[in-house]
Amino acid sequence: MASAVKIYSPKEMYSTVEFNFWAYKEYSLSSSDKFLIATYLDESLKTLEAGTGGGRIISCMKEGGFTNLYAFDYVPEFVEIAKRRDITNSISFAVEDAVSLSYDDNEFEQLVYLQQVLCNIEDETGRFNAFKEAYRILKPGGTAIFSLLNFDSRAKSPFYLPYLAYLRLLRKLTHVNRSIQYLPQLKYAGNTNLQSLLDQPPYLYWYRVEEAYQIIKAANFEIVALGSNFQINQGKLSTSLEDFLQEQNQGMLYFVCTK
Repeated sequence: MASAVKIYSPKEMYSTVEFNFWAYKEYSLSSSDKFLIATYLDESLKTLEAGTGGGRIISCMKEGGFTNLYAFDYVPEFVEIAKRRDITNSISFAVEDAVSLSYDDNEFEQLVYLQQVLCNIEDETGRFNAFKEAYRILKPGGTAIFSLLNFDSRAKSPFYLPYLAYLRLLRKLTHVNRSIQYLPQLKYAGNTNLQSLLDQPPYLYWYRVEEAYQIIKAANFEIVALGSNFQINQGKLSTSLEDFLQEQNQGMLYFVCTK
């Protein structure tokens, strides 16, 4: 069933039709989450999760032995739910916007930007500011993990190719000058969003591999590993952009960075 709610922005989306899906999502980690956390993060270091929703990832990290945990989301109702679900009160949750954070410079030793949270930011300047803010609050020598929606992978998918062609044509016919990398949300909590066929908001931004690499470098991060779900399923990310571009690219994009 398609949603009848008119949504104009990702924040409105998560505050309404997607709220229950993310607020009460079962505490579990995907195979990619498990690999990245186990391979690149240290349980004893001060760690912040961005876009926590109902606290799924950060709570699983606590259960896995992490002890100095912080998390934020820009939807206040998500933060209230996450606090209530944390019955031990051992995680510090806050309402924050990734574009402009109140945390101190160099405050965290590890950052977890999974669930493609930065792709919900609607403008290019805001997304870049979010990367710069992440760099600012990360301690020198610290580690940041980012996941991003992967346009290159989606553009090769036989399932999505007709939809992308349709969107390009629709935008041309309606004289809409919007990058094809801004894609409407196709589903709300597992239900088809028919407004996506009319190219209606909200839009999520899908990154090309080389574009994401250059933006993260421009924010001053050192990229130590990158890849997609394909590489994670093989048990090893690539250590250079050149190597990754020679490999199969399938699923989400992942970058492991240091300061």
